[in-house]
Amino acid sequence: MRRILRHPGRSVASCIALGALVLALGGCSNAGPIAVASVSLTPANVSLRVQLTAQLTATPLDAQGSPLDGRAVVWATNASSVVSVSATGLVTALGLGAATITATCEGKKGTATVLVTTFDGDVAVAGAQFTQGVQTSDGTIPMVLGGVGAVVNVSLRATQPIYTPMQVALLLTDSAGTPLWSGTSTVAGVPGPAPGFDAPSAQILVPPSALRAGMRWRVVRDPGGGLPDDTLANDRYPRDGPATLATVGVPTLKIRFIPIVLSAHNNAIGQVSSANLDAYLQTLRSTLPVGSPYVTIGPPLTTTASFGTPPSGGQTAFWQQVLSEVDLARVADAANGDAHWIGVVAPPSGFTYTTYGGMGYVPSNYASRGANTRTAVLVNVGWFNRPTQSRDLVAHELGHNFGRWHAPCGGAGSPDPGYPFPSGTIGYFGHDVWSLESGLSGTAATVGADVGDVMGYCFPVWSSAYTYTGVLAFRGSATAAAAAAPAPASQGPTRVLVVRGTIAGGHAALEPAIALQARPSLPERDGPYTLEGVADDGSVLFQYRFEPARLDHSPDRPFTFAIPLTPSIDTALSSISVRGPGVERTLTRPPVFAAPPAAPGVAPAAQREPDRMLRVACPATAARVVAVQDAASGALLGVGEGGALRLPVEPGTRLRVSCSDGVRTRSATITAP
Repeated sequence: MRRILRHPGRSVASCIALGALVLALGGCSNAGPIAVASVSLTPANVSLRVQLTAQLTATPLDAQGSPLDGRAVVWATNASSVVSVSATGLVTALGLGAATITATCEGKKGTATVLVTTFDGDVAVAGAQFTQGVQTSDGTIPMVLGGVGAVVNVSLRATQPIYTPMQVALLLTDSAGTPLWSGTSTVAGVPGPAPGFDAPSAQILVPPSALRAGMRWRVVRDPGGGLPDDTLANDRYPRDGPATLATVGVPTLKIRFIPIVLSAHNNAIGQVSSANLDAYLQTLRSTLPVGSPYVTIGPPLTTTASFGTPPSGGQTAFWQQVLSEVDLARVADAANGDAHWIGVVAPPSGFTYTTYGGMGYVPSNYASRGANTRTAVLVNVGWFNRPTQSRDLVAHELGHNFGRWHAPCGGAGSPDPGYPFPSGTIGYFGHDVWSLESGLSGTAATVGADVGDVMGYCFPVWSSAYTYTGVLAFRGSATAAAAAAPAPASQGPTRVLVVRGTIAGGHAALEPAIALQARPSLPERDGPYTLEGVADDGSVLFQYRFEPARLDHSPDRPFTFAIPLTPSIDTALSSISVRGPGVERTLTRPPVFAAPPAAPGVAPAAQREPDRMLRVACPATAARVVAVQDAASGALLGVGEGGALRLPVEPGTRLRVSCSDGVRTRSATITAP
């Protein structure tokens, strides 16, 4: 029905007559000097069943939004098979679908939407929530950019069951409203009350490339108008307009896998290659905020550590030794020192049980890249009866490197006293977004709230919001990490004295020190313990106060120093001591050490053995430890107790061999035969 407004000096009849004349001419006449700026239609949204009618009212408005009377309006529909509209704005429903009604006056237009359906009730978008695998009930965990995609879980409710398929759309725009990405999901029906996000009505997968900072989002039910209902206002979520998506950038996670060669066990070598990297990374990508890891594989590292006696091995002493040696290799590496190094161990033939599946350092802050921070070791994939266990260990041990302690599940030692659920479960459900994104699953399957946390010993595992947000806070944002990162070193590796030891059970232990080409690494925190080097004449050559590092599976407190070698330390160091509350230990060099390896006839011996392994032996009978580095790259290839070591080295490789009596070191460069 066309609305007639009274105007001073004109009768209603004259307005009607004027309107009729204008309609006959197909336009609208300006009844006064004030121009029409816009046209408002009420109601703006209408739902009808077939053959029913609804009256629309058009109100011309001036530039200030005030009604203008005496103006004629032309009505039109864009879908005449769905609805008709009379010259007075009366709409009649003819067939199922959606139509836009336009009212035009003086070239200005207003529109209303009419939906025609056979459904008597109402379907609403009750809620929507983004997740990348771990989310809280209030949806406050931000989406990590540059990593796994996200899933939007949508909850629909209906006043009465409806089993007609309908679409749900996610619309992503920039802050100005420009469309960036959209995706849809088809829902078979809505049975009634709104489900929780653990059993969503619909899921929409958003690829990583579509996620960006500052974007806005909104979920719309039935965007094509195929299944209208009683109320249009609740077909959108959020109700009051698009919401800004919470996002965060994280520092690039660099991971370097190192195959470990067990020379004491027929050279069993950890199995890691480009072909099985995904098997190592799946749990990590699924459960922790790590973005897109940058992964490399380093050269094998040989150790003399013993896994144990079959059938049971992998006790604390083995893992601590290998962990320390992998960490030493990381310190020696000029190009990859900021990466997380993961040593990969293959339990030797005959072993069916390992006390521990791995071990890692638990640093106090993420800015540190020095010794005893970014290193872990673990059993390779394919050895455990449970196929997921090794990949779970990658996330678990890196979780320790991210400052997390154990969740109290499955009897894990040293549990985190702040963990919110005494049972060690995740406490709130998650979703396997990574499996959906990678095509392993057709949905982002719900992970139950009773599943164990990845930092515990229960299986299967997922990450709790407590662990997830703890890792996110520890690693910091990409911006914060860049600001906090120390400036790159102006020089490459230099000759350093590596001193390692352990504080445990009221005792201190010192391993034989050795000089290597490596990056200096000195204590970052003062503490109750002191490391001191003394010369032959009793003078102090170096002295450092420090706080020992922490391990995940052991109360032992390891420490590692890479002290720049001055000429006086190199030639006069006589003893190394560590002391602290109730502990003291001194390592003294033997009185006789053989002539320097560079002297004629006393260079390190290198012999190719029948199994093609290279045996490198120090010339000095007093040698307590030997280390072999690739002379070109500086990569540490092996560390061995005593004066000999077997390594898988290609012929022609130039090697730097360092032999130590426990305090002083002599080095020489040789070529592998």
